[in-house]
Amino acid sequence: MKQFHSLKVAAKSREASDAVRIALDVPEELREEFAFLPGQHLPVQVERDGKRLRRTYSICSRRDQWPLEIGIRVQPGGQFSEYAATELQVGDELQVMPPNGQFHVKPEATDGKCYLGVAAGSGITPVLSIIQSVLDGEKDSRVILFYGNRKQRTTMFIEDLYALKNRFPDRLQLHFVFSQEEQEFEVAAGRIDADKLKELHGHFCSGIEVDEAFVCGPDSMIDTVSAALIELGMRADCVHAERFGAPRRTKAAASAESRKDGAEITVIMDGHKKSFAMSKDAANIVDAAAEQGVELPYSCKGGVCATCRTHVREGEVRMATNYGLEPWEVEKGFVLACQSRPVSRAVLLDYDKS
Repeated sequence: MKQFHSLKVAAKSREASDAVRIALDVPEELREEFAFLPGQHLPVQVERDGKRLRRTYSICSRRDQWPLEIGIRVQPGGQFSEYAATELQVGDELQVMPPNGQFHVKPEATDGKCYLGVAAGSGITPVLSIIQSVLDGEKDSRVILFYGNRKQRTTMFIEDLYALKNRFPDRLQLHFVFSQEEQEFEVAAGRIDADKLKELHGHFCSGIEVDEAFVCGPDSMIDTVSAALIELGMRADCVHAERFGAPRRTKAAASAESRKDGAEITVIMDGHKKSFAMSKDAANIVDAAAEQGVELPYSCKGGVCATCRTHVREGEVRMATNYGLEPWEVEKGFVLACQSRPVSRAVLLDYDKS
């Protein structure tokens, strides 16, 4: 099981009017463990006023770039993001878990592809890592980016994107869409939804066969944009999505699940077994373990980041939500522990299986 490590803040800079970029120094002896695929994220935690704050932030660095950089959008009232923006200083340390996530360019990617990135707001963070890595590593591949924001001043990584455009003018297309600023051309105004995606695609992808698409942003856009791409002819397994936030579960759904009987849960971590009883009232396996003094990996607790991914070796569980696992992972028995409750009386979970 992946563990948290203390990483020192090497640099901090303002990325937009409401966002910061944090660079994390990874010691040489940890670099193999922190090697990442473009598009993956880092679970990060800090102790504040006796309370543990844990969040997940996408890596914006290109592959094999050190220090690792993450982008943080400052949310009003967001405990971690406001701390990162106002109090965190260069030289401070954060607890960071090695990279995770299935939203990434495959390492065996074939050169000469056309990639489409569709991002909204801070959803650009992992997409930037993908774009940089593709342009640097696949000499014959090209990238088209549709990037939506409210205003230019809130647009994260805009200078990075223009710098990439200057380096790769023939291989990178940039198309910005703003919802709260007047634009000269109608195609560049509004929010990126299914209709806007089809409009952009018609203007800028006509006659181009897109091999893979990477869609990242708020939950409200993911399903509609992904469906629109499939409607335009892309295969479903070539459309990859990463959600920044997930729909809230209804109280009725949570109440219905709480009526299940209790179970005995056994987990395998780093070759060791630990068992605990899960009461019928526990919300999920991660929370039930914490109540019994067993710490399991997690970050978002929304079924999005897949930090809590584990394999069901014995027994049966049911997930309330799944935004973090690919269909093939579910078929092979992987689940998100933060969204899972037991169906059988006994469950064996293997965190060592990859």
